[in-house]
Amino acid sequence: MNPLQGSALQLEVDEVLESGPTVPKLFAAHTRSGEHYLVAHASGEDRTGTWMCAPISEFALAFVRNGRAEVRDAFAHSATGAVDIVTIAPDGRCTESVKMCNELRDADLPSIVCHPQLCA
Repeated sequence: MNPLQGSALQLEVDEVLESGPTVPKLFAAHTRSGEHYLVAHASGEDRTGTWMCAPISEFALAFVRNGRAEVRDAFAHSATGAVDIVTIAPDGRCTESVKMCNELRDADLPSIVCHPQLCA
């Protein structure tokens, strides 16, 4: 299930890197135009809350997947220098914004750590 189905980003899930109870907590995705993203549930319950979507190269994604790069680093240093923030309210409404990577505080970054045995 794609937790961001109603988002303007129109991301399609490629690979679930960490599962949650009903939706993925961390996944790789792409847009219709072929841009790659790493998406993490940063806060909230299940599908609701804040999702961070970082543009990422396939090379950088491979490093995250095999544990040579931290998930947090992919967001702190995205391919474009910005991260899309999608907040989903309990009623399903989406609000979206963009934040520059250099504006992200440590507390803003997802706490998910992708271990090689989970993401291989």
